[in-house]
Amino acid sequence: MPHRHLTTEREPAPARRIAASWIELDTLYYAALLGLAVFVWAMFGIVTRTAGHLAAFWPANALMLGAMVRFPMLANPLSWVFAALGFVLADLASGGSFHLTMLLSAANLSGVAVGYIAFGMVGEEDRRLARPGSVLNLGLVAAAASAAAALTGAVISIALYGGGFGEAWVFWFLTELLNYMVILPVMLTLPRGLRAVVKGGARRAAGPVAGWDLLPAFALAASGAGAMIVGGPGAVAFPVPALLWCAIRYSMFTSCLLTLGFAASSLIAIANGGLDITVDVHSAQALLSIRLGVTLIAFAPLMVASSMQSNVALMERLRFLANHDPLTSLPNRTAFGERATQALDRLVIERAPVAMLMLDIDRFKSINDTHGHVAGDRVLVAFARLLEQNVRERDTLARMGGEEFAVLLSACTAAEAAAVAERICRVFATTPVEIGHDRRLEVTVSIGVATAWQAPPELGPLLMVADEALYRAKQSGRNRWEACDYIAAGSIG
Repeated sequence: MPHRHLTTEREPAPARRIAASWIELDTLYYAALLGLAVFVWAMFGIVTRTAGHLAAFWPANALMLGAMVRFPMLANPLSWVFAALGFVLADLASGGSFHLTMLLSAANLSGVAVGYIAFGMVGEEDRRLARPGSVLNLGLVAAAASAAAALTGAVISIALYGGGFGEAWVFWFLTELLNYMVILPVMLTLPRGLRAVVKGGARRAAGPVAGWDLLPAFALAASGAGAMIVGGPGAVAFPVPALLWCAIRYSMFTSCLLTLGFAASSLIAIANGGLDITVDVHSAQALLSIRLGVTLIAFAPLMVASSMQSNVALMERLRFLANHDPLTSLPNRTAFGERATQALDRLVIERAPVAMLMLDIDRFKSINDTHGHVAGDRVLVAFARLLEQNVRERDTLARMGGEEFAVLLSACTAAEAAAVAERICRVFATTPVEIGHDRRLEVTVSIGVATAWQAPPELGPLLMVADEALYRAKQSGRNRWEACDYIAAGSIG
């Protein structure tokens, strides 16, 4: 008799083989895409080369490193192969010799490799630039990558332009550091949706982009134009106030993108004479000073934007805690009062029915006393999740305190409310709660239901009727629900 399970182990089923082939095709596709991106941006860097010097702006290395950190699926051997081909083909296409091309590619890839290893020592928050100190950690990663690339780069610089090893190393190091510091932040904070780019992420409210939102960007463009017109040694610093304004006003990604635009345009404009800073930009000392200056200028808006992002996250957390129960993450009593009142106002206008559920976990004190407060907390969390799964999105629910919960069922008839209460009682009673150490606990809930064929104008009386029904459910033996009509209870004069 054939053993089918042996066949399955020896050879993947057709569906598994197809899935595996798609994974391989995806890996090949993304690796090739990365290689193409490296080639394009390497060509861009080659175009910015001036006579007697290497590229004024070289984005390929930082883009490759940022892409592999931001999208881990790219961090595979095939991607490294295609990226290496991108570097080599770009240099060969520009007329470089084979030996020089190999050395330049080795310098580029060694910097990326060291940077990737260094990123492995950095926490997730720092990789997202979500903490005030994240930019400093990014600077350390960029410095490590730049130092590694500069070891090979210094030898290349000496062979091409002469000079000492120390001077060549410093020149290459600062050039790489600038590229990493202005490009990596853009790649690391790249949002999943384009809307966050324009709206400023979590810092901006939903809705259309207002004209005032664009003022910092306009100020940055105007200051850049002013620098081109006025010129002089201080012109490169003209955009600094606007960059800081952008960092305060926009999301982290948008601020990083604008900082990148400032750095790239400044370096290219200076190298090609578009921005006259009245110094010999072809001297090694001037180039070092310019690149170091632009790097330090870029640090300022990045650190401000990172701090702003951290503050926004903190404010959102505080706002959440002010309106939610920290254990179950359900709205608290205060938030419930506000949201339920707003819901009632709408239902009054619509003349719609409403129901209020008051829920109390049975013998909860005994659970804490017998099994401990950790077990009690797990019961509360389990019940909160059950509530979320058994009410509609338009309903309003909360933890009112202790083991007591409340649910306002919008546009819900008495029969529908009874069905909801019955379902919650049944499901909770038949779903043991895991309380740790492979122990499960069977827990029940009592529910009081207040119904009204037309929503009342105030929340308080509705809660009182539901509370009375809950008391009757407790007195009648628990693990049950009791209903009371709002009008029949005399809550409407």
